Amino acid sequence: MPPAITYVLGTYPCPSETFIAREIAALRRRGWALDVVSLQGAAALTAPTNQDKPCPIGALAVAALRQTLPLFFHLPRLPLQLLRHLPQAAALIQRVRASGTTGIHAHFAHLPADVALLAARQTHTRFTCSVHAWDVFAQPVAVLRRRLLPAMAICACSQAAVNRVLAAGIPATRTHLIRHGIPLAEYPFSAAPREGRQILAVGRLESKKGFDLLLAACAQLPPRSFTCQIIGEGAQRRQLEQLIAAYNLQGAVTLPGGATPETIRRAMQAATVLVLPSRRLASGDQDGVANVLLEAMALGTPVITTTASAAGEVIQDGRNGCLVPADQPNALAAAIRELLDTPPQERAARAQTARTTVAAAFDEEQTIARLESILHGTEEGN
Repeated sequence: MPPAITYVLGTYPCPSETFIAREIAALRRRGWALDVVSLQGAAALTAPTNQDKPCPIGALAVAALRQTLPLFFHLPRLPLQLLRHLPQAAALIQRVRASGTTGIHAHFAHLPADVALLAARQTHTRFTCSVHAWDVFAQPVAVLRRRLLPAMAICACSQAAVNRVLAAGIPATRTHLIRHGIPLAEYPFSAAPREGRQILAVGRLESKKGFDLLLAACAQLPPRSFTCQIIGEGAQRRQLEQLIAAYNLQGAVTLPGGATPETIRRAMQAATVLVLPSRRLASGDQDGVANVLLEAMALGTPVITTTASAAGEVIQDGRNGCLVPADQPNALAAAIRELLDTPPQERAARAQTARTTVAAAFDEEQTIARLESILHGTEEGN
């Protein structure tokens, strides 16, 4: 029987973090007793109501300051942020003590990890953490080291993230490459050649995703030769709407907003190509291996993305996808034009190679099995 584990998340459920929801569902199917809590959302922790074993807030505040003050130079707001979350930390401590949890696992090396670590230290519980993209690439290595060194295991979803964790001085024996798994049965491959000239993009409407570059590239394509749909919500919606008007793309490009995983999957199955024009921000933030690329590859939809992310760990240019330089709309437009003009049978052959790639390295059954061994504490790192 698997041990009981408490998952600590920032927001749950979170529409843009389907990979976490899949992970939780897969573990539960395998018999894991997961207590999923978050700092925001439907699973948000609230102040303790059971006072049978109250957690002394004063002592907890001292522990929180001891944990965060060494990071004050890099993150001056962090001590106050953690102090504001003390009632939630106290509630987490009570839940851990009452549930018999043997491990606390946090997603993202940020505030969820800080709260989880504080609770783990107070309850003498095994602490582990999953890291992803901005929480490693946009954080100083000194911050990463302080946050992650107490963890018994760190799971990183790309080799680039693994390298960043190792650069922070975390021992390789505690650092693990665990890819985000794809439930292949839910993403059936279609060998039928994709007709039409439908461009699809999916992601949060934010600078890192580079959708403004996609619009600049679309402006270089022959008018009325394509359609483009950008699914997602975010802070850049107004800016993208203005660019669509400025480029006179109103008849070709649509921004339908957010969508359910099922709707996105259907859109992928209908698309001729999926484009993710990621860029690396000045802060260092970048995509890892974006799940939307893996989902499209699994379904048989050709993908185009940039070298700014960790996608190069998966995509071999011209073989199972297309890689272009970041922040270069001319190169992006040329790649889109070439792929749309490629005979459907040739695109289908490349799509078959992409499906093979995903099945070999991103099958959820395999990735979850590795995660289980880490949560059990039986696997050694890199």
